[in-house]
Amino acid sequence: MNRNGLTPAEQEALESLSRERTPSRLLEERTVRALKQRGLIRSSSPRPGVVRPWMAIAAVAASLALFASGLTLGQWLGARQTVDALAAFYPDRTERAAALVQTTGSAHTAALSGLIEATAQADQQALEQAREVALAALWSAASEVVRLAPDDPLAVRILQEFERARTGQDAGEEARNFVWF
Repeated sequence: MNRNGLTPAEQEALESLSRERTPSRLLEERTVRALKQRGLIRSSSPRPGVVRPWMAIAAVAASLALFASGLTLGQWLGARQTVDALAAFYPDRTERAAALVQTTGSAHTAALSGLIEATAQADQQALEQAREVALAALWSAASEVVRLAPDDPLAVRILQEFERARTGQDAGEEARNFVWF
């Protein structure tokens, strides 16, 4: 007998056994099922076909995001193609629009000049009404210039002064009766 209490034949038989042996799939499944039934382990992945609430919410959110981005991209591409098509179809439209602005601007200036001459001898109420009409036209024109060229400092300054006058704020500097161009 050796120190393990085995005879030499038993020791030899023990050493002839393989050191590692893979259990069968059936044994593994039975062992896992028994451990689950006793509450010692739990399933780490859902059964096929089982959808957890967070998975459904994530799927709906991803679907909505994909739909919204597709819709936005489609509208943007459609608008861009429309603008390109109109520009190709009406190549001189910008020049005609600029000429129309020039014509109407000259007509506006002439009408304003006539209004000033007509109110030169008028009472204070008529003068105030003429001033309001002229300022409304100036505000409208400055607003459109800012839309056309947002960095135009003169148009932005005119709109800022209109806002200051509307809110009754002091300009913080002495009032001027002229505008530098």
